Amino acid sequence: MIGRRRLKQRLFEGLADDNLELIHNHPRGTIRRQREALSVRRHRTRRFVLAGGTMVVVALAVVTLGIQGNARADRTAATSGEVAASGLIPPPVRTSDEPPSGLAEVLSGEVSHPVGHGVIPLAVHRVVVDAGHGGRDGGAVLPGLGLREKDLTLDIARRLNRLLSRDIEVVMTRTGDDAVPLSERTEIANSSGADLFVSIHVNWLPDREARGFETYYAGATRDPFLEALAAVENRDSGFSVADSRRLLDGIYSDVRRQESRRLAEWVSDALFDTLKTSNPQVVDRGVMRAPFVVLVATDMPAVLAEVACISNDREARLLGLGAYRQRIAEALYRAISGYARELNSSDKGEAA
Repeated sequence: MIGRRRLKQRLFEGLADDNLELIHNHPRGTIRRQREALSVRRHRTRRFVLAGGTMVVVALAVVTLGIQGNARADRTAATSGEVAASGLIPPPVRTSDEPPSGLAEVLSGEVSHPVGHGVIPLAVHRVVVDAGHGGRDGGAVLPGLGLREKDLTLDIARRLNRLLSRDIEVVMTRTGDDAVPLSERTEIANSSGADLFVSIHVNWLPDREARGFETYYAGATRDPFLEALAAVENRDSGFSVADSRRLLDGIYSDVRRQESRRLAEWVSDALFDTLKTSNPQVVDRGVMRAPFVVLVATDMPAVLAEVACISNDREARLLGLGAYRQRIAEALYRAISGYARELNSSDKGEAA
């Protein structure tokens, strides 16, 4: 119990820092860095005090100037990183350097690597799997290959359901070609008492050469492209103006955002590690924040994964293969099970 209280205290301290930085328009992490710098300076101050009374005044003056200088340097460095992440300067992407021999494996269909039973501990009991789009909302469409986002996401969701159901309860927001409003998807998740929410999509990017996957968790963004993308995905959400306060609280004031980021990082790593053997040109486009309604309005840690770019000819052909969609499902399964194991082991370690 003591360990859990410590964990909650750290989460709330991190949330408080996030809110202060948001209010004062500071880059994320500024308060933590200033606190660490202050701690170092205080330690040095104590050493000077022991050396003699005369040096105390000098040491304090040096410490004060040092803190101010470090704070300015931290703000400058953080601002540079924020600009790079905003889209004005393309952020670095992770690529695979493996030879392209894995494509033959995908084309032969020999890509499935079953995962052992019982890998998910009881710390995560129920997962909501959300297949993006559906019904009249086809999502991204590639007529030449007869591919529709709503069909691809449903197929991957069904495959993930079969993998997860061996160890855990799964709730599907849709099981067929149904039009399910975003408000209803979040209500399904919240009313089911789920522990995690995973929404599956495929991406369409203006640059047809762009490829790879992106992973999102709830939060504000300054990237105009991500704002536009969220606006498209959030249309016909089913929410009204009366819901705006709750949705804004979900963006800015929710401790679960930290856990959502951890889950998003697990998804990103698992997709890259699993897909690079059969798609050596796969690109990890990063873990990012965006105000997607299905992430903002859910009560549990939630992520949205754009698992591939249907606008890229090569990835579109791979998405047309059931074997490749199975690989994507396995990656999502590994991410969920890995996050659950980490969560379970962290709780035990803190309690000890």
